[in-house]
Amino acid sequence: MRAKSSDSTAAVLLTVLAGSLLIPLLLVGGIFLIIGLNTGSGPGAYTVIFAKAGDECGAKGQYLDTSTGKPLQCMGPGGFRTSSLEFPGFSREQNDDVRRWLTKLAEDGDLSVFDHRSVQAKIDGIAAGLPPGTRVEPESGSTKIWIGAALTAVGLSLCSGFAWRWYQNRRTGY
Repeated sequence: MRAKSSDSTAAVLLTVLAGSLLIPLLLVGGIFLIIGLNTGSGPGAYTVIFAKAGDECGAKGQYLDTSTGKPLQCMGPGGFRTSSLEFPGFSREQNDDVRRWLTKLAEDGDLSVFDHRSVQAKIDGIAAGLPPGTRVEPESGSTKIWIGAALTAVGLSLCSGFAWRWYQNRRTGY
């Protein structure tokens, strides 16, 4: 049996429709997956990063001089940035406690790697004791991962459905 020209036109229209639906669906799903997997991998609000003057800094975290523990002024993605030793949810006394601890560790003239870890441990300890609602939680990419996985799964399901229908039509001659 010979296929009608209207059948081939319908097949072309379905192919164009499928392509215009599937490609964006798969691309958006993939983008959501990539963003979701990379969310939360950077420093959080309670992370201290020890760097040298002139180093680049990110948008999050507190950048401190590696040898003195003083807040750094550095260039980052948003331009010029000055760090401070003010952590979200910390009281004035808690922030002062961190400053005193840094000053005490820097008395011998240099901060070692163990001093860096000690400062981060102190900050983590204070942050862990903050009441619920005052602690800034790190970003989670789980929602974006679920959205990306769902969009990608729907796109792949539709793609396989169209491919299966095309194969069936080719086999039967329609």
